[in-house]
Amino acid sequence: MTEDNQREQAQKLLKKYLKGECNADEERLVTEWFFSFDNEPILPMEEKEAVLGRSKNALLHKFEGEINTIKPARKLCTWKRMAIAASILFALTTTVILLKQKPTSTLPQLAAITADTSGMFKNDILPGERFAKLSNETGATQLLRKDNKLENGTLAEFKGNLTLEVPAAGTYSIVLSDGTTVWLNAASKLEYPDQFAGNERKVKLVGEAFFQVAKDASKPFRIEVENSVIEVLGTSFNVNAYQKEINTSLVEGRVKIMSQGHEAYLTPGNEAIVSAEKIRVQPADLQKNTAWQRGEFLLDGSSFEEIVSQISRWYNVDFVNAEEITPSYRFRGTLSRESRLSEVLKILSYTTNRKFEIDGRHISIR
Repeated sequence: MTEDNQREQAQKLLKKYLKGECNADEERLVTEWFFSFDNEPILPMEEKEAVLGRSKNALLHKFEGEINTIKPARKLCTWKRMAIAASILFALTTTVILLKQKPTSTLPQLAAITADTSGMFKNDILPGERFAKLSNETGATQLLRKDNKLENGTLAEFKGNLTLEVPAAGTYSIVLSDGTTVWLNAASKLEYPDQFAGNERKVKLVGEAFFQVAKDASKPFRIEVENSVIEVLGTSFNVNAYQKEINTSLVEGRVKIMSQGHEAYLTPGNEAIVSAEKIRVQPADLQKNTAWQRGEFLLDGSSFEEIVSQISRWYNVDFVNAEEITPSYRFRGTLSRESRLSEVLKILSYTTNRKFEIDGRHISIR
């Protein structure tokens, strides 16, 4: 198809959309197109839909305004009216094409909504990917893409205390100034300095992360999580602080957990679960607790509630009536985080004998 034909089809589709004449598939196509060049990937879906609505109304007003400003006495020919309408749509279409072609605006749409090829769902959703936002104390921000390239400029100005935020449907890894590597899971945040100073290395975590801490006996590495502190010298471990309880699973080394006057030490293969009252140490399922870092959902006796939480964060969706599945129902198996949402739901449908429906970013159960 030639570029002229593509533009002509785009004009026709946009004209139908502005007049409210699109069917569901056509409207979804325009919506996905609009979001594909959105400059704020972490904007909530409700706000995106509001922006889309305002843009549609403004364009429709402009479309009608251009026609209505023509004086009736001039008896404008139909072809000229169409020319004015086409010029408005042409300008919009050209703007969209140019925005999509600009190399500095190719921001990923995480867990993008896409067409369902199986015919079982209204739409499908792609898996999350590598993406994060870095900011400093002055408010400057930088988007970090999946290919490990910066979206604009350089990180030279990012000094002092920094914040790395990974949105829902994202994941990212970073190497700190001491050589420590941190993998952040979806919907997580890490606060850290660009250079560690003094006699300790301190960071703050919200969400979930896997740490591979560089050894330095003179500077213990401390992680602040809620009201707890995890202290290590050099080790590998996972910290999950999504829920009220904080779970720390130790792969190798030695970890000290401190929380509200309580202390506990971990040895490899164990986990510490911190609640408001105490620290409980028990054997850990390391394969399961670190599966996300290997790109897997490992459901080793997981409850449906736990599965819903993982799927919701990775595909940026919400389950409308997850209570339809009894909390006592448990699952076993491994799913790739590279799978489309439809593939995951098909497996859950088979194991639960229930039907899952995808409508935009909402998942309902029948």
